[in-house]
Amino acid sequence: MSSEPVVDVRDPAVLDDPMRGYDRVLAEAPVCWARLPDGGEGWLVTGSAEVRAVLSDPAVRNDPTGLPGQGAQTQEEAFLALGTPPEHLPYLRASLLSLDGAEHTRLRRSISHAFGASRVATLRPRVQEIVDELLDGLGSETVNLLDEYAYPLAMAVVCELVGVPEADWADWWRWGKVLVEGDPARITPTLGEMFAYCHALVDRRRAEPAGDLLSEVVAQDDLTDVDAVALVVFLVLAGHETMAHMLSNAALALMRDPAQRELLRAEPELWPAAVRELVRTDGPVQLARLRYAAADLEVGGVKISAGDPVQVVLGAANRDPAQFAHPHAADVRWQAEHGGREGSVGFGWGPHFCLGVALAKVEAEVALRSLVDRFPAVRPVTEPAWVPLPRGRHRVALEVRLR
Repeated sequence: MSSEPVVDVRDPAVLDDPMRGYDRVLAEAPVCWARLPDGGEGWLVTGSAEVRAVLSDPAVRNDPTGLPGQGAQTQEEAFLALGTPPEHLPYLRASLLSLDGAEHTRLRRSISHAFGASRVATLRPRVQEIVDELLDGLGSETVNLLDEYAYPLAMAVVCELVGVPEADWADWWRWGKVLVEGDPARITPTLGEMFAYCHALVDRRRAEPAGDLLSEVVAQDDLTDVDAVALVVFLVLAGHETMAHMLSNAALALMRDPAQRELLRAEPELWPAAVRELVRTDGPVQLARLRYAAADLEVGGVKISAGDPVQVVLGAANRDPAQFAHPHAADVRWQAEHGGREGSVGFGWGPHFCLGVALAKVEAEVALRSLVDRFPAVRPVTEPAWVPLPRGRHRVALEVRLR
């Protein structure tokens, strides 16, 4: 591809206001050539139908190994080019985010039972207990809802599920922030700490099973220690970092929309629809993981060649006027009536659809409902600043007045 990029996703105009930035790209072309977050060039896909087509196409994969063109380097070469030590490569290769096809299915199935809707439903009382304890602890009139509520809740739920001792939760919070910030000089030592910690925890659970998910994982004969470590890293990071910002974004959206808040107070059975709609309109993940075309394909009338990088924009797809009757504003009742058919990609799409979606929905429903029931006058103190991330929609903080 020799055309000049239509857009640079690192442009401050996009980073400072990703909603409008990606909406402009979508209006111009749902599939266009762009400069991507890593500085390289590739296809940017923003249309709803086009994003879903890419994410469900087996000819589009996460691992570029063996592909021609821009994807000619192997995953290992890509990681090494970023300064990754060779000893970290096995864990990065074994991540659910890196795998395709049968290997991805094998590793995903090893833990999927823990995230089924029926099993997650049994966790609701414990989620409610954690929520109530945290809300009880919000003693001052003004609090940082992100650090004092969203992060502690998300961390507690996923760490209890996986089997990470409470004494170690602060380390995971620190590690997650380093990885999201993306400074290579800090990422390498942080990954080293995480992998060493997880190996020690795997050994502990093998010697002393504790009835948690990790104990179940290490008991499976077809999973290696590397598999187990990669699963712990994936689950804890995804389960607290993304979840915390999902809660923060949704809470702020509700504070700014008294009509939707009153609707939920009058009809609390609409809360599950509210969570789906809030993730659609202001989800924490803007860009999915970079993928590569494994064969020539056509998306939205545009030819994509084998080896080309493909970057889908979940946030733009979820605000596509061609797909949604109310693309930019949350409409809980509409979501309740049409949500099963509207094609939101807030939790992804296709084989890599969010594994923890049932748990995320329960957490969000309990946390948001309890917050607005306990503090009906909760409101932001200032306009929250954004973390300038191409991939995520994260606030630096969420300062609110509770009463």
